[in-house]
Amino acid sequence: MNACHRLCYLPLVIAIAAASTSMASPVLPLASQWTGAQSTGLTLEQAVSLAIERAPQLQADSAATESAQAQLVSAGRLPDPELVLGVDNLPATGEDAGSFGRDFMTMRKVGVMQTFPNGRKLASQRERAAAVVAVAQSRSLQTRQETAQAVAIAWIDLQAAGLVQQKLQQLQPEIELQAEAARTALANGRGSTLDALTARSAVSDLEDRLIEADREVRLRRAELARWIGEDAARPLAPMPALRELPVAREKLLASLHQHASLLAFDAQRALAQSEIDLARAEKRPDWSAELAYAKRGAAFSDMVSLEFRVGLPLFGGNRQDPMIRAKRAELSELEARREAELRMHKSEVVAVLAAWDAARERIALYERERLPLARERSQTALAGFRAGRVELTQVLASHVDEIEVQRSYAELVRQLGQAWVFLRYLQNEELP
Repeated sequence: MNACHRLCYLPLVIAIAAASTSMASPVLPLASQWTGAQSTGLTLEQAVSLAIERAPQLQADSAATESAQAQLVSAGRLPDPELVLGVDNLPATGEDAGSFGRDFMTMRKVGVMQTFPNGRKLASQRERAAAVVAVAQSRSLQTRQETAQAVAIAWIDLQAAGLVQQKLQQLQPEIELQAEAARTALANGRGSTLDALTARSAVSDLEDRLIEADREVRLRRAELARWIGEDAARPLAPMPALRELPVAREKLLASLHQHASLLAFDAQRALAQSEIDLARAEKRPDWSAELAYAKRGAAFSDMVSLEFRVGLPLFGGNRQDPMIRAKRAELSELEARREAELRMHKSEVVAVLAAWDAARERIALYERERLPLARERSQTALAGFRAGRVELTQVLASHVDEIEVQRSYAELVRQLGQAWVFLRYLQNEELP
């Protein structure tokens, strides 16, 4: 590039340099990168609390738990007594046929009967009802955990999308100034048509990226609004301390059985065991008692009777035993599924910990080297262009590379946030 070419670029080059200098701020860590985040904005914890408060599925789970608790009151109690009304020994033939008072054996009877299930059956019914409540509560807890993770990921994704959008907006004035410099030089007959076309193409490419970034922000905000409604329109607060584990690594791996997904299996297993006990109780006899008052004709005395009945479960091999085997098989199935869930869950936690470690280390690398190097390369290319040693196309190429580095950095922030959220809401005590 000769001196004339450089002179016709010079006024805009000075403007570009000023804009670049104003944007060449030190690389800031994570949340500080998004200047749109305010300390008074919507925090991650607030978003989670709002989602849990408003989630329809949690309201359904609450109703299911309330229903199970209501049934617990009546479980294991004696059945209702029965009223007995009848006529014994009513003549059907002869001269006294149909008479209620002429035959001494005819009695009009009224009484009450009460069934008494065996004690083991009543206790098993109470245990089963309590297990049903525990299952409902565990499902509610699991729903709370899934809701917390989902809304937190939506919040993190919106942060990352906003970070990409912000960085593209920061680079837009610089690239537009370079395109204007190329157009001015071409109009003065000093610049290259190729430079002008390349600069214009860079502006168009950046506009396309900005449109896509805006779409991504709107999409992520819509996903957040799915959980918290209109509050999703609020500006977001800075990110939490994503580079610090929310729960100690040792505790995460040592308390797998306390996580919501495993607690649900424990509750179902307790329910299956109570049903086995209830099936076993069916092999024990129930009994009932009936007290009745029988009125006879005027010439005869009235009668009082007391009767006891005892069930005889004599055919357990064809009735109770198959049911017991079926319930035991269901318990074995649950235990096998729980073991499979435990192994998968442990593998998942270890994998997420590895992803969190890798994302944290890569973010540190980006902030320490790759982001500053990308910015320095853009600045060096611009300085070389001013000195006539670098073509405009190389300056634009350095900006494109910087954009890609920034996009990669935002993706790492998203990955770190998603891993952090998964680990943060595994523990029951961490849920709102």
